[in-house]
Amino acid sequence: MPHKDRATEPPAATDGITPKPATPALPVLERTPEVEPLHNLAEIRAIFWQNVVREMLITLPALAAAHPEVLDGRMAVLTRAGERIPIAGVEPLFPCSLLAPEAQQLCHAVQGTVFNILTPTGEVFTLPLHEIRAVHSLTNELLEELEQLARSVGDEEAGSSEPFGFAAYKSMRKQDRRANSNGEASDQADEA
Repeated sequence: MPHKDRATEPPAATDGITPKPATPALPVLERTPEVEPLHNLAEIRAIFWQNVVREMLITLPALAAAHPEVLDGRMAVLTRAGERIPIAGVEPLFPCSLLAPEAQQLCHAVQGTVFNILTPTGEVFTLPLHEIRAVHSLTNELLEELEQLARSVGDEEAGSSEPFGFAAYKSMRKQDRRANSNGEASDQADEA
């Protein structure tokens, strides 16, 4: 008995009512779409993430033109090493394209893959996309809460013109210097 396609076969009439003709069957794919092997999946996801980060970093200066507070350090990138690098400015290291046909492929390969990130403290980090693990931002509410907490603790530098968090960084550096100078003094006393 030949095989009949059920979707195109009209259903049997019941109770003397003529049924509506069945909708035509969906076309059968002659072959299934190609699916990347699992060993390529991680690579594809990494490329997708790098494209997302690149687009975010390239458009950040345009966003900051309308909302300058975006570049006050509340947005940051997190590196694979676990560093949080606050963003006060960002620019691609290779921002332009060459029109020469022989150079276009190279331009597409490197354009927007390495960025200079300026921090509120004046440091500049040059980061390739593959080193950026995440993009982090503080909400306005959290930023206000942190500033209030700093004021309530009596941090005399919280009201200064330095970016929030820089005062904490400076105080940590002072503590490190004191610890190092105390360590050197105790080393000298041990030698005597």
